[in-house]
Amino acid sequence: MKNIIMAAAVSLFPATAFADGHNGHGQGFASTVSSTTIEGKSGSITHMISEDIWHYQKAPEGWPTATMATCHYTILMEAGQQAPSSINGVCESVDPDGDASVWLAAIDTSTGMGTGTLTSGTGKYSNTNPKPSFQTTYQIDATHSIYDFKW
Repeated sequence: MKNIIMAAAVSLFPATAFADGHNGHGQGFASTVSSTTIEGKSGSITHMISEDIWHYQKAPEGWPTATMATCHYTILMEAGQQAPSSINGVCESVDPDGDASVWLAAIDTSTGMGTGTLTSGTGKYSNTNPKPSFQTTYQIDATHSIYDFKW
């Protein structure tokens, strides 16, 4: 049961690429490929890795229609609790043009809404300050989900 809760919580996070000054949107498709948990006395930390596909229904000029990303999530659970205390993540992507980006994100565990920031990038992703928001729209099973994003 704990793994299903963790997978559902992590699916709330997946980050996506966003550009300043654009009113864009898209969908992400997440597939968890690994999960490890370290148990402590007062709680646990779960590290999950997912392989994502980001599809832009309205891509900024010069951006590809789709790209892939690898996302790493850290989920903190207090002992005896059913929901995570915090969910944070890092996603890395190299798009079909060869431009790279690294994103940080956090999930509000009370609402399930996520926000993110581009921390570094090359090519079209350099010198931008995007602020993505995202939320899971469909949980397929414990390791697969679909999420919407906008900027």
